[in-house]
Amino acid sequence: MENYLVWLILALVLLGMEMMIGSIYLLALVAGCAIACIFAFIGTSFTVQCFIAAVVAIAGVITAFIFRRNIRKKLTPNQECDNLDKGQIITVEKIDSDGGATVSYRGSKWKAYLKDGHLEKGIYHIEKVEGTRLILIK
Repeated sequence: MENYLVWLILALVLLGMEMMIGSIYLLALVAGCAIACIFAFIGTSFTVQCFIAAVVAIAGVITAFIFRRNIRKKLTPNQECDNLDKGQIITVEKIDSDGGATVSYRGSKWKAYLKDGHLEKGIYHIEKVEGTRLILIK
């Protein structure tokens, strides 16, 4: 079997593994095998093919590492996106003895508390959700 076919098959197997695992580092190895396949098709020696594959794979892994590190620094958790309930309207009809209320929201019963003070009957907006409790504001 020709060397370029071996490199091509190896690249496709690694690509299949990458699709199942989802690791960006395997893409660097796929790129190394693909470049080695091109060099094998041109007719370079097996030593040169292995060297080129190693250099491209190492460069790809380093690039992926730097890229992931920079992305991680830039991405900060956005608390506003995590709280989809913020601003939704809740009607408080009955106050419990603990100063909170049991309200119906999204088809189930929730314990609701006012952010500052005690609840009264009326219409409130959700400030945030703490576990199974709704924190409300007027």
